[in-house]
Amino acid sequence: MLDRWLDKDHLIDLPALFGHFGHEPVKREPTHVLFKRNGRYSVVIHTEKGFLYYHVESPQNKLSASDLVLEEVSRTEGKKSETLWDKVDQKYHQVTADKELMSDTSKDVGLERVPTDFNHFHSYAMPFKEKSEGVYSDVAGTDAFKDRIFDTPSGEPLFPLYNIQNETSGYFLDGDKGVLPFGESDAKHSLWYSNIPKTIEWLVVFKDPREAIAFHGKFQLDNAVYMALGEINYETTKILFEIRKLTKVKKIILSFTGSKKIEGYLRDLSFISFIDDTNFMLKLGEGDLKVKFHAGDEKSFLRFYNSIKDFNQGLAKSFLKYNKALDQFRINRHSIVVGKEGDGISVRVPLEVGAIKYFVWSYHKNYLGKTLDILKPNMANWHLEWESDQSITLKGKEVQMEDYRIAL
Repeated sequence: MLDRWLDKDHLIDLPALFGHFGHEPVKREPTHVLFKRNGRYSVVIHTEKGFLYYHVESPQNKLSASDLVLEEVSRTEGKKSETLWDKVDQKYHQVTADKELMSDTSKDVGLERVPTDFNHFHSYAMPFKEKSEGVYSDVAGTDAFKDRIFDTPSGEPLFPLYNIQNETSGYFLDGDKGVLPFGESDAKHSLWYSNIPKTIEWLVVFKDPREAIAFHGKFQLDNAVYMALGEINYETTKILFEIRKLTKVKKIILSFTGSKKIEGYLRDLSFISFIDDTNFMLKLGEGDLKVKFHAGDEKSFLRFYNSIKDFNQGLAKSFLKYNKALDQFRINRHSIVVGKEGDGISVRVPLEVGAIKYFVWSYHKNYLGKTLDILKPNMANWHLEWESDQSITLKGKEVQMEDYRIAL
Protein backbone atom coordinates (compact mmCIF):
# COMPACT_ATOMS: atom_id res chain seq x y z
CA MET A 1 0.00 0.00 0.00
CA LEU A 2 1.38 3.44 -0.95
CA ASP A 3 1.64 6.12 1.70
CA ARG A 4 1.21 8.80 -0.95
CA TRP A 5 -1.40 8.62 -3.68
CA LEU A 6 -2.05 10.91 -6.65
CA ASP A 7 1.33 12.55 -6.08
CA LYS A 8 2.27 13.47 -9.66
CA ASP A 9 -0.07 16.44 -10.17
CA HIS A 10 2.87 18.84 -10.50
CA LEU A 11 4.20 16.79 -13.44
CA ILE A 12 0.96 16.74 -15.44
CA ASP A 13 0.42 19.22 -18.29
CA LEU A 14 -2.95 20.52 -17.12
CA PRO A 15 -3.88 22.44 -20.33
CA ALA A 16 -3.21 19.25 -22.30
CA LEU A 17 -5.30 17.22 -19.85
CA PHE A 18 -8.23 19.62 -20.24
CA GLY A 19 -8.05 19.15 -24.01
CA HIS A 20 -7.73 15.38 -23.60
CA PHE A 21 -10.95 15.31 -21.58
CA GLY A 22 -12.86 17.25 -24.23
CA HIS A 23 -12.79 20.78 -22.84
CA GLU A 24 -12.75 23.41 -25.57
CA PRO A 25 -10.04 26.10 -25.34
CA VAL A 26 -11.90 29.42 -25.59
CA LYS A 27 -9.21 31.99 -24.93
CA ARG A 28 -5.49 32.06 -24.14
CA GLU A 29 -3.92 34.98 -22.30
CA PRO A 30 -0.34 35.39 -20.99
CA THR A 31 -1.57 34.53 -17.47
CA HIS A 32 -4.25 31.91 -18.06
CA VAL A 33 -6.16 29.64 -20.44
CA LEU A 34 -9.96 29.59 -20.48
CA PHE A 35 -11.71 26.29 -21.24
CA LYS A 36 -15.39 25.45 -21.72
CA ARG A 37 -17.35 22.21 -21.56
CA ASN A 38 -21.12 21.75 -21.38
CA GLY A 39 -21.60 25.44 -20.65
CA ARG A 40 -19.18 25.48 -17.69
CA TYR A 41 -16.01 27.56 -17.80
CA SER A 42 -12.69 26.68 -16.16
CA VAL A 43 -9.44 28.66 -15.94
CA VAL A 44 -5.95 27.10 -15.94
CA ILE A 45 -3.04 29.02 -14.38
CA HIS A 46 0.63 28.36 -13.60
CA THR A 47 1.85 28.97 -10.05
CA GLU A 48 4.81 28.10 -7.82
CA LYS A 49 2.92 24.85 -7.12
CA GLY A 50 2.69 24.07 -10.83
CA PHE A 51 -0.50 24.09 -12.88
CA LEU A 52 -3.77 24.74 -11.04
CA TYR A 53 -7.28 25.49 -12.21
CA TYR A 54 -10.56 26.90 -10.95
CA HIS A 55 -14.15 27.06 -12.11
CA VAL A 56 -15.38 30.59 -12.79
CA GLU A 57 -18.11 30.35 -10.14
CA SER A 58 -15.50 29.79 -7.40
CA PRO A 59 -12.13 31.41 -8.22
CA GLN A 60 -11.09 31.04 -4.57
CA ASN A 61 -11.01 27.23 -4.86
CA LYS A 62 -7.84 26.24 -6.70
CA LEU A 63 -7.77 22.64 -7.94
CA SER A 64 -5.10 20.37 -9.41
CA ALA A 65 -4.84 17.61 -12.02
CA SER A 66 -6.12 14.84 -9.73
CA ASP A 67 -9.26 16.91 -9.07
CA LEU A 68 -9.89 17.08 -12.81
CA VAL A 69 -9.43 13.30 -13.06
CA LEU A 70 -11.95 12.88 -10.24
CA GLU A 71 -14.44 15.17 -12.03
CA GLU A 72 -13.98 13.17 -15.22
CA VAL A 73 -14.46 9.67 -13.78
CA SER A 74 -17.45 10.83 -11.73
CA ARG A 75 -19.32 11.12 -15.04
CA THR A 76 -18.55 7.57 -16.17
CA GLU A 77 -19.93 4.29 -14.90
CA GLY A 78 -17.29 1.74 -13.93
CA LYS A 79 -17.41 -2.02 -13.68
CA LYS A 80 -19.86 -3.56 -11.23
CA SER A 81 -17.35 -4.01 -8.43
CA GLU A 82 -15.45 -0.74 -9.05
CA THR A 83 -15.57 2.03 -6.48
CA LEU A 84 -15.07 5.70 -7.25
CA TRP A 85 -11.48 5.45 -5.99
CA ASP A 86 -10.81 2.43 -8.22
CA LYS A 87 -11.84 4.54 -11.21
CA VAL A 88 -9.70 7.48 -10.07
CA ASP A 89 -6.64 5.27 -9.56
CA GLN A 90 -7.00 3.63 -12.97
CA LYS A 91 -7.53 6.91 -14.84
CA TYR A 92 -4.72 8.66 -12.97
CA HIS A 93 -2.26 5.92 -13.93
CA GLN A 94 -3.42 6.15 -17.56
CA VAL A 95 -2.79 9.91 -17.54
CA THR A 96 0.66 9.72 -15.94
CA ALA A 97 1.67 6.95 -18.37
CA ASP A 98 0.83 9.13 -21.39
CA LYS A 99 3.86 11.23 -22.34
CA GLU A 100 1.62 13.64 -24.28
CA LEU A 101 -0.10 14.59 -21.01
CA MET A 102 3.05 15.11 -18.96
CA SER A 103 4.95 18.40 -18.75
CA ASP A 104 8.26 18.70 -20.57
CA THR A 105 10.47 20.33 -17.94
CA SER A 106 12.98 21.35 -20.60
CA LYS A 107 10.43 23.65 -22.27
CA ASP A 108 8.68 26.82 -21.19
CA VAL A 109 5.14 26.14 -19.94
CA GLY A 110 3.74 29.00 -22.03
CA LEU A 111 2.08 30.84 -19.15
CA GLU A 112 3.36 33.51 -16.81
CA ARG A 113 3.64 32.42 -13.20
CA VAL A 114 0.90 33.98 -11.07
CA PRO A 115 0.11 33.88 -7.32
CA THR A 116 -2.19 31.12 -6.08
CA ASP A 117 -4.93 33.65 -5.27
CA PHE A 118 -5.06 34.77 -8.93
CA ASN A 119 -8.49 35.67 -10.30
CA HIS A 120 -8.58 36.54 -14.00
CA PHE A 121 -11.78 38.56 -13.56
CA HIS A 122 -9.82 41.27 -11.74
CA SER A 123 -8.05 42.14 -15.00
CA TYR A 124 -11.30 42.91 -16.84
CA ALA A 125 -12.39 46.01 -14.96
CA MET A 126 -11.21 49.51 -15.79
CA PRO A 127 -12.01 52.61 -13.66
CA PHE A 128 -15.49 53.94 -14.33
CA LYS A 129 -15.66 57.23 -16.21
CA GLU A 130 -18.74 59.32 -15.59
CA LYS A 131 -21.06 59.58 -18.56
CA SER A 132 -22.20 62.95 -19.85
CA GLU A 133 -25.85 61.92 -20.04
CA GLY A 134 -28.25 59.12 -19.22
CA VAL A 135 -28.84 57.09 -16.09
CA TYR A 136 -25.09 56.78 -15.40
CA SER A 137 -24.38 60.53 -15.50
CA ASP A 138 -24.44 61.01 -11.69
CA VAL A 139 -22.99 57.69 -10.54
CA ALA A 140 -19.24 58.32 -10.16
CA GLY A 141 -19.48 60.43 -7.00
CA THR A 142 -22.10 58.28 -5.28
CA ASP A 143 -20.85 56.36 -2.22
CA ALA A 144 -23.26 53.50 -2.86
CA PHE A 145 -21.65 52.64 -6.21
CA LYS A 146 -17.94 53.36 -5.64
CA ASP A 147 -15.97 50.32 -6.91
CA ARG A 148 -19.28 48.66 -7.72
CA ILE A 149 -19.29 49.82 -11.32
CA PHE A 150 -16.42 49.74 -13.83
CA ASP A 151 -15.90 50.19 -17.55
CA THR A 152 -14.86 47.92 -20.39
CA PRO A 153 -12.08 49.27 -22.64
CA SER A 154 -14.84 50.46 -25.00
CA GLY A 155 -16.60 52.35 -22.19
CA GLU A 156 -19.54 50.03 -21.47
CA PRO A 157 -20.54 49.71 -17.79
CA LEU A 158 -19.40 46.56 -15.95
CA PHE A 159 -20.83 45.48 -12.59
CA PRO A 160 -18.91 42.90 -10.51
CA LEU A 161 -20.72 39.73 -9.46
CA TYR A 162 -19.86 38.22 -6.07
CA ASN A 163 -20.28 34.61 -4.96
CA ILE A 164 -21.10 33.46 -1.43
CA GLN A 165 -17.39 33.75 -0.50
CA ASN A 166 -17.48 37.38 -1.69
CA GLU A 167 -15.12 36.59 -4.57
CA THR A 168 -15.58 38.22 -7.97
CA SER A 169 -17.01 35.55 -10.27
CA GLY A 170 -17.87 37.71 -13.26
CA TYR A 171 -19.69 40.85 -14.32
CA PHE A 172 -22.93 42.21 -15.63
CA LEU A 173 -22.40 44.18 -18.85
CA ASP A 174 -24.76 46.95 -19.91
CA GLY A 175 -24.41 46.67 -23.66
CA ASP A 176 -26.44 46.85 -26.87
CA LYS A 177 -28.63 43.90 -25.84
CA GLY A 178 -29.37 45.18 -22.34
CA VAL A 179 -27.83 44.14 -19.03
CA LEU A 180 -26.52 40.59 -19.31
CA PRO A 181 -23.75 38.42 -17.81
CA PHE A 182 -20.44 39.29 -19.49
CA GLY A 183 -18.56 36.58 -21.36
CA GLU A 184 -17.78 33.59 -19.16
CA SER A 185 -19.20 35.28 -16.05
CA ASP A 186 -21.20 33.14 -13.66
CA ALA A 187 -24.61 34.55 -12.75
CA LYS A 188 -26.04 31.29 -11.39
CA HIS A 189 -24.04 31.35 -8.16
CA SER A 190 -23.48 35.07 -7.64
CA LEU A 191 -25.05 38.51 -7.45
CA TRP A 192 -24.15 42.20 -7.54
CA TYR A 193 -24.61 44.49 -4.57
CA SER A 194 -23.86 48.12 -3.77
CA ASN A 195 -21.63 49.32 -0.94
CA ILE A 196 -22.93 48.74 2.57
CA PRO A 197 -23.49 51.96 4.57
CA LYS A 198 -22.85 52.23 8.33
CA THR A 199 -26.57 52.38 9.05
CA ILE A 200 -28.84 50.14 6.97
CA GLU A 201 -32.57 50.66 6.66
CA TRP A 202 -33.32 49.14 3.27
CA LEU A 203 -32.30 46.01 1.36
CA VAL A 204 -33.71 46.39 -2.15
CA VAL A 205 -33.52 43.63 -4.79
CA PHE A 206 -33.59 44.16 -8.58
CA LYS A 207 -33.14 42.12 -11.73
CA ASP A 208 -29.99 44.04 -12.74
CA PRO A 209 -27.73 46.89 -11.48
CA ARG A 210 -29.01 49.45 -13.99
CA GLU A 211 -32.43 49.15 -12.39
CA ALA A 212 -30.80 49.80 -8.99
CA ILE A 213 -29.07 52.93 -10.28
CA ALA A 214 -32.28 54.24 -11.85
CA PHE A 215 -34.14 53.53 -8.60
CA HIS A 216 -31.46 55.37 -6.60
CA GLY A 217 -31.69 58.30 -9.01
CA LYS A 218 -35.39 58.57 -8.19
CA PHE A 219 -35.40 58.03 -4.41
CA GLN A 220 -31.81 58.88 -3.31
CA LEU A 221 -31.87 56.50 -0.34
CA ASP A 222 -28.88 57.09 1.96
CA ASN A 223 -29.09 53.94 4.06
CA ALA A 224 -29.84 51.30 1.45
CA VAL A 225 -28.09 48.26 0.06
CA TYR A 226 -29.08 47.54 -3.54
CA MET A 227 -28.77 44.02 -4.93
CA ALA A 228 -29.24 42.47 -8.37
CA LEU A 229 -29.80 38.80 -9.17
CA GLY A 230 -28.84 37.71 -12.67
CA GLU A 231 -30.65 34.46 -12.04
CA ILE A 232 -33.17 33.66 -9.35
CA ASN A 233 -32.25 30.29 -7.88
CA TYR A 234 -31.35 28.62 -4.60
CA GLU A 235 -27.72 29.81 -4.68
CA THR A 236 -28.41 33.50 -5.35
CA THR A 237 -31.26 33.71 -2.85
CA LYS A 238 -29.03 31.99 -0.28
CA ILE A 239 -26.39 34.73 -0.73
CA LEU A 240 -29.08 37.39 -0.47
CA PHE A 241 -30.40 36.02 2.82
CA GLU A 242 -26.85 35.75 4.17
CA ILE A 243 -26.44 39.47 3.48
CA ARG A 244 -29.81 40.14 5.09
CA LYS A 245 -28.61 38.27 8.19
CA LEU A 246 -25.42 40.36 8.32
CA THR A 247 -27.24 43.65 7.83
CA LYS A 248 -30.03 42.73 10.32
CA VAL A 249 -32.66 44.34 8.10
CA LYS A 250 -36.18 43.23 9.03
CA LYS A 251 -37.62 43.27 5.52
CA ILE A 252 -36.34 42.62 2.03
CA ILE A 253 -37.82 44.90 -0.60
CA LEU A 254 -38.43 43.20 -3.95
CA SER A 255 -38.53 45.41 -7.00
CA PHE A 256 -38.25 43.03 -9.92
CA THR A 257 -39.19 44.42 -13.32
CA GLY A 258 -38.85 43.58 -17.01
CA SER A 259 -39.62 44.86 -20.47
CA LYS A 260 -43.29 44.25 -19.57
CA LYS A 261 -44.97 44.40 -16.17
CA ILE A 262 -45.90 40.71 -16.19
CA GLU A 263 -42.18 39.81 -16.20
CA GLY A 264 -41.69 41.58 -12.88
CA TYR A 265 -44.55 39.71 -11.20
CA LEU A 266 -43.28 36.37 -12.51
CA ARG A 267 -39.85 37.16 -11.06
CA ASP A 268 -41.51 37.97 -7.71
CA LEU A 269 -43.14 34.53 -7.65
CA SER A 270 -39.94 32.81 -8.72
CA PHE A 271 -38.05 34.52 -5.89
CA ILE A 272 -40.70 33.58 -3.32
CA SER A 273 -40.42 29.93 -4.38
CA PHE A 274 -36.78 29.90 -3.22
CA ILE A 275 -37.44 31.29 0.26
CA ASP A 276 -36.75 28.36 2.60
CA ASP A 277 -39.66 28.74 5.01
CA THR A 278 -42.48 29.38 2.51
CA ASN A 279 -42.88 25.84 1.08
CA PHE A 280 -43.91 27.71 -2.06
CA MET A 281 -43.81 25.65 -5.27
CA LEU A 282 -44.30 27.20 -8.68
CA LYS A 283 -44.90 25.53 -12.05
CA LEU A 284 -45.40 27.39 -15.30
CA GLY A 285 -47.86 25.82 -17.74
CA GLU A 286 -48.92 26.84 -21.25
CA GLY A 287 -51.75 29.10 -20.14
CA ASP A 288 -51.44 29.29 -16.39
CA LEU A 289 -49.31 29.14 -13.26
CA LYS A 290 -49.76 26.32 -10.79
CA VAL A 291 -48.79 27.24 -7.24
CA LYS A 292 -48.69 25.22 -4.03
CA PHE A 293 -47.88 26.52 -0.55
CA HIS A 294 -48.54 25.91 3.13
CA ALA A 295 -51.92 27.17 4.30
CA GLY A 296 -50.56 28.71 7.48
CA ASP A 297 -52.94 29.72 10.24
CA GLU A 298 -56.69 29.70 9.60
CA LYS A 299 -56.96 33.49 9.71
CA SER A 300 -54.32 33.96 6.98
CA PHE A 301 -55.94 31.35 4.77
CA LEU A 302 -59.44 32.82 5.12
CA ARG A 303 -58.21 36.32 4.29
CA PHE A 304 -56.37 34.96 1.25
CA TYR A 305 -59.34 32.85 0.13
CA ASN A 306 -61.82 35.72 0.48
CA SER A 307 -59.57 38.11 -1.43
CA ILE A 308 -59.36 35.63 -4.33
CA LYS A 309 -63.15 35.24 -4.15
CA ASP A 310 -63.45 39.04 -4.49
CA PHE A 311 -61.23 38.96 -7.59
CA ASN A 312 -63.31 36.26 -9.27
CA GLN A 313 -66.60 38.01 -8.46
CA GLY A 314 -65.22 41.24 -9.89
CA LEU A 315 -64.17 39.39 -13.04
CA ALA A 316 -67.71 38.05 -13.52
CA LYS A 317 -69.33 41.41 -12.75
CA SER A 318 -67.15 43.28 -15.24
CA PHE A 319 -68.04 40.68 -17.92
CA LEU A 320 -71.70 41.80 -17.69
CA LYS A 321 -70.69 45.23 -18.99
CA TYR A 322 -70.23 43.63 -22.40
CA ASN A 323 -72.63 40.70 -22.36
CA LYS A 324 -76.06 40.32 -20.75
CA ALA A 325 -75.50 36.64 -19.92
CA LEU A 326 -72.47 35.20 -18.13
CA ASP A 327 -70.23 32.91 -20.17
CA GLN A 328 -69.21 30.79 -17.19
CA PHE A 329 -66.76 28.66 -19.18
CA ARG A 330 -64.86 31.73 -20.39
CA ILE A 331 -64.94 33.35 -16.93
CA ASN A 332 -63.72 30.18 -15.20
CA ARG A 333 -60.80 29.97 -17.61
CA HIS A 334 -59.59 33.40 -16.47
CA SER A 335 -60.45 33.06 -12.79
CA ILE A 336 -58.02 32.22 -10.00
CA VAL A 337 -58.84 28.74 -8.69
CA VAL A 338 -58.02 27.85 -5.07
CA GLY A 339 -58.09 24.36 -3.56
CA LYS A 340 -57.20 23.19 -0.05
CA GLU A 341 -55.83 19.76 0.81
CA GLY A 342 -54.95 19.32 4.48
CA ASP A 343 -52.29 21.90 5.34
CA GLY A 344 -51.60 22.71 1.69
CA ILE A 345 -53.14 25.15 -0.78
CA SER A 346 -53.08 24.69 -4.56
CA VAL A 347 -53.79 27.66 -6.81
CA ARG A 348 -54.20 27.99 -10.57
CA VAL A 349 -53.47 31.50 -11.82
CA PRO A 350 -54.17 32.39 -15.48
CA LEU A 351 -51.26 33.92 -17.40
CA GLU A 352 -52.77 37.40 -17.43
CA VAL A 353 -51.02 40.37 -15.88
CA GLY A 354 -54.04 41.49 -13.82
CA ALA A 355 -54.59 38.03 -12.30
CA ILE A 356 -50.89 37.51 -11.58
CA LYS A 357 -50.56 40.96 -10.01
CA TYR A 358 -53.60 40.28 -7.83
CA PHE A 359 -52.26 36.91 -6.69
CA VAL A 360 -48.82 38.38 -5.87
CA TRP A 361 -50.49 41.20 -3.93
CA SER A 362 -52.81 38.85 -1.98
CA TYR A 363 -50.14 36.27 -1.16
CA HIS A 364 -47.73 39.00 -0.06
CA LYS A 365 -50.36 40.75 2.06
CA ASN A 366 -51.59 37.62 3.82
CA TYR A 367 -48.40 35.57 4.15
CA LEU A 368 -45.25 37.66 3.63
CA GLY A 369 -46.08 41.13 4.91
CA LYS A 370 -43.66 40.82 7.84
CA THR A 371 -40.65 39.72 5.80
CA LEU A 372 -41.08 41.27 2.34
CA ASP A 373 -42.24 44.48 0.73
CA ILE A 374 -42.85 44.76 -3.00
CA LEU A 375 -42.30 48.00 -4.92
CA LYS A 376 -43.26 48.54 -8.55
CA PRO A 377 -42.66 51.51 -10.87
CA ASN A 378 -45.51 53.09 -12.80
CA MET A 379 -43.69 52.18 -16.01
CA ALA A 380 -42.56 48.65 -16.92
CA ASN A 381 -39.19 49.16 -15.22
CA TRP A 382 -37.21 51.72 -13.17
CA HIS A 383 -35.01 52.75 -16.10
CA LEU A 384 -38.07 53.80 -18.10
CA GLU A 385 -39.42 55.46 -14.94
CA TRP A 386 -36.16 57.41 -14.56
CA GLU A 387 -36.30 58.51 -18.20
CA SER A 388 -39.88 59.74 -17.81
CA ASP A 389 -38.84 61.69 -14.69
CA GLN A 390 -36.37 63.71 -16.75
CA SER A 391 -39.18 65.77 -18.28
CA ILE A 392 -39.33 69.43 -17.26
CA THR A 393 -42.56 68.91 -15.29
CA LEU A 394 -41.30 65.93 -13.24
CA LYS A 395 -37.58 66.59 -12.78
CA GLY A 396 -36.77 67.37 -9.16
CA LYS A 397 -40.25 66.49 -7.95
CA GLU A 398 -40.10 64.85 -4.51
CA VAL A 399 -41.54 61.33 -4.35
CA GLN A 400 -42.09 58.88 -1.50
CA MET A 401 -41.00 55.28 -1.85
CA GLU A 402 -44.11 54.12 0.04
CA ASP A 403 -46.26 55.38 -2.84
CA TYR A 404 -44.82 52.60 -5.02
CA ARG A 405 -45.74 49.65 -2.79
CA ILE A 406 -47.70 47.04 -4.71
CA ALA A 407 -51.38 47.94 -4.48
CA LEU A 408 -54.61 47.39 -6.35
